[in-house]
Amino acid sequence: MISVVGFGSLLSERSARDTVPGLQSYRLVRVPGYRRIFNKVGIVFIAGHGQPANSLEVSSCSTEPCSQTSIIAAQFECPVDQFTELYEREHRYRWIEVLPIDLEGRPQIPARMCTGYSDLEYRLNKCITDDEYHERVGRHYRGEIWRDDILPFPRYLKFCLVSAAAHGDEVLDNFLDTSFLADGRTPIRDYLIARPELVPSSLREHIT
Repeated sequence: MISVVGFGSLLSERSARDTVPGLQSYRLVRVPGYRRIFNKVGIVFIAGHGQPANSLEVSSCSTEPCSQTSIIAAQFECPVDQFTELYEREHRYRWIEVLPIDLEGRPQIPARMCTGYSDLEYRLNKCITDDEYHERVGRHYRGEIWRDDILPFPRYLKFCLVSAAAHGDEVLDNFLDTSFLADGRTPIRDYLIARPELVPSSLREHIT
C-alpha cells in the first residue's frame, strides 16, 4: 500500500474511490507547514468540461510550503496497483513526502502529497517527448500551466467546499482560511465573500 494525502477534491471519499476503488483507512489528518493555492490550470476543465482555454476561471488546487499554516486533509492507503490511476489523475503535480498528524496531534505514517511544479520541470520530468506534452496539454491549451493570475474553476471550487463541509465546520473553516488564490495573497474566504454566487446555497451563512 502507498499512503496518500488529498487536500482538494480528494476530501470527498467518493471522489477518491472513483480513482482508487480499493483504498483503505480513509481519515482526516493535518499536514503542518503547507497551505493550498489555486494556481494550476486544470487542463481537464478545458478538455472535459467545456471551459474556454482563454478563461481566467480555470484553476485547480495545489499546495505550497507555508510555515504559519496547517491544512486539514484526507489520508488513505492506496493499493500499489491502483496508484497508477491516481498518478495519471494528478499528472501535472510534483509528488512529495509529508509527515501528517491526526487531529489530536499524533504522528501518522509518512504519505505522498501533490504540490506545485513549474512548467519547465513538468516538461522535463513528466513528458518524455514534445508529442507527449502535446497529447496531454498542448492540444487543449497553449499557455503556462502554473500561473499567478488565474481563478478557481467554479464547479471545482464548489465541489471542494461541499466536500470539506461534509466533514464539519472545522474542516470547512480550515479550507477557507488556508486556501489562497493564485496571487498568493487573497484567502478563498475573502474571494467568496466578494463572489457569493460561487457559494452553494447551503453554505452561504457560514462564509462571512
